[in-house]
Amino acid sequence: MNPFESIKNNPSVDIVRLSHLEIPKIVVDYWHWKQYSWSVYRLPNGIKVMSDRQMGLLVGQSKLDVSNFLKSNGLEIIKVELPNKMQTHVYPLSVAAIYLQKLLNKGRLKLHRLKLSNDEWLSLITALCNPVRDKAVTPNPYFFTGDYRVTVAKALPIQFENNISLEVLVLRSGEYRIEHREGLKSISSNPGWLVQYSPSKAKVFSRLKLSTDTVECRIITDKEIRSMYALSLDDWLSVWEYFANKGNRKATSLLKACAKENIDSRVSKLINENQHD
Repeated sequence: MNPFESIKNNPSVDIVRLSHLEIPKIVVDYWHWKQYSWSVYRLPNGIKVMSDRQMGLLVGQSKLDVSNFLKSNGLEIIKVELPNKMQTHVYPLSVAAIYLQKLLNKGRLKLHRLKLSNDEWLSLITALCNPVRDKAVTPNPYFFTGDYRVTVAKALPIQFENNISLEVLVLRSGEYRIEHREGLKSISSNPGWLVQYSPSKAKVFSRLKLSTDTVECRIITDKEIRSMYALSLDDWLSVWEYFANKGNRKATSLLKACAKENIDSRVSKLINENQHD
C-alpha cells in the first residue's frame, strides 16, 4: 500500500480543516522591527500572522502579486475569523520572509520605500523568520536561496547499528528526506548548524555542494500538523562525511552503516513490513 493512500492529492493544505480545529479568532496587533512597525493579526496562542494585504505593504508588492506568489508556492495558509466575524486567510510571518528573500535574490527590493541595504534586508528576513525569540528556526538565508516547495510527508523511524536512530521522511513523490535537526542530532552535532544565519557556514555548504532549494515537509495526523525543513539523502551523506572528516565518530559509524545497507533499502524494507502487519 502506498503510505499516502489516505492523503488527498490536492497539494494545498488547509491546516485548520485537516487538524480538526475550530477556526481561530484573531485580533489586530503590530509587529515591530527596529524603528518600523506593521499592522498584523494575532492568533489566540499569541502567534502573529499577516493577510495578503498586510504582507503587500511589508514587501512593497500589490495584493494581487502577493496572492499569486502564495498560491503558486503552496505556502502555509491558516483560515481565521476576523473581529467583524468574517472569515479570511492569513499567513505566518515566516512566509513574508520567504517572499522578501525571493525579491532580494531577484534584485526587486532596490525600489522599496524603506531603502534598506542587503544586510538590513537579511536582518529583517531573519527577524520575520523568528518573530518570538532570537533563535534560528529556518534554513540559513545566506545559502538556501533556491526554489521553495511544500510537500506532505510521512515519518518513519529507522534504527541503525551502534544505537543510532533516524526519522526519515517519505514524501508523497516517493523521495526520502531527513529533517535539518534530525540528521545532526543523530551524530550528536549542533542541531542548529544548518539554520544559523552565517555567511561562513554558507561557504561550507557551497563546498559540500548542497542543494540551495528549501523543502518544507508537513506530517499530517488527526491531532496536528508538524512542519519541518529537510535535506535530501545525498546532501546528508555529504554533511555526515564533512563531520566524519572532523573526527565525529557517530558520523563515521552512520556512513559505514549506510555503506552496508543504504537508507533507501532500509526504508523500503520497513514499509513492506508495515504492509504485512
